[in-house]
Amino acid sequence: MALVSAQRVEFLTGKILEYLIEFNDDYKVVTSTEFLDNSEKAKRARKTLGQIFHLLKLNPDWVIEDELNDYLKRRNLLVHEFWQTHLNVKSEQKSREAMAFCNEFGKMSGKVASFFKGFLYFLALRYVKDRDHLDAEMKKYDNDFDYFTLALKSKKPFNKSTS
Repeated sequence: MALVSAQRVEFLTGKILEYLIEFNDDYKVVTSTEFLDNSEKAKRARKTLGQIFHLLKLNPDWVIEDELNDYLKRRNLLVHEFWQTHLNVKSEQKSREAMAFCNEFGKMSGKVASFFKGFLYFLALRYVKDRDHLDAEMKKYDNDFDYFTLALKSKKPFNKSTS
């Protein structure tokens, strides 16, 4: 589950990046000049989650850098070091730690995914009169958009206080 949740976040953030790059003329008020300069190179490059987060962090009004860094660190541990750090030694304690890490990471991924669904919703609002005019698929993200705005105000979207 933890790995699947990480892949969901990677998919969502990749979509946001694609939209911001493809429609950069429409989103100039959302994106920074540095983002626009770097996004042209990003169109041609293979995008890892770290690269996606790097580009998104160039828009500091719309992401929370410390939280993204923390998520990326945990995701990289899961993907690149989990066996070595949690499963290499057989013990009941290590098994509990591994399960706890995966559970917490899954919860954090859910919050990160909700934040970025809200970001997608925000981008979709650019093309409609108001929330009521969004298509049915996007309206499913109503609560995620509310979470996105609350998280940006609190600047701590993925911790327990915005649950």
